[in-house]
Amino acid sequence: MQIQFNKILNENIVVPRLVNTQTVDFLDWCNRMANGSTVTAADVAAVMQQIENKLPEILSLNARVICSPGGLIFRPKVSGSISQTQLKARLTAKKAAETDPEKAARIDVNRALTTSDLPISECEASIEVDLPRSWSDTFNGRAELKRVANATIEVSSDNTGGNGGGNSGGGNSGGSGTGGDETPEGGEG
Repeated sequence: MQIQFNKILNENIVVPRLVNTQTVDFLDWCNRMANGSTVTAADVAAVMQQIENKLPEILSLNARVICSPGGLIFRPKVSGSISQTQLKARLTAKKAAETDPEKAARIDVNRALTTSDLPISECEASIEVDLPRSWSDTFNGRAELKRVANATIEVSSDNTGGNGGGNSGGGNSGGSGTGGDETPEGGEG
């Protein structure tokens, strides 16, 4: 758990984070995929290589690709934007840089924003991935969350436990329950 300052809320919040994340490399992934199957790890690697080669090509044709029976979807995405304030700043700079007074007078820095004000050069194409809901459900059913270290805790003045009290050891007297993998009775989840 970490305390972070949230600029939108303008206050501190406690957020969880993952630690000790492991990596399954490509060869291990191929071996895992081939395990219990009629294909070899080399077959899996070949298919993965084909996906890597062909998927960007198909997505560049503005097609979305459904890659699994459960609905794993890859689709093209475009992002970019310009605001009225940004347009005004650009027009003001353009007007200031214009050496011909007649052309500068024709630049309306207060004109309304139009779609043509966003140039293609400021747009970025990317690939978006939509994971099937069933994947999240399966993952949430298998994932186990544990605290791996004690956090700094505010201790109540009476230190009698209960829902409002606290103890830094995570014992049986209630409190915040940050001391160990088990949550003590009356502590947080």
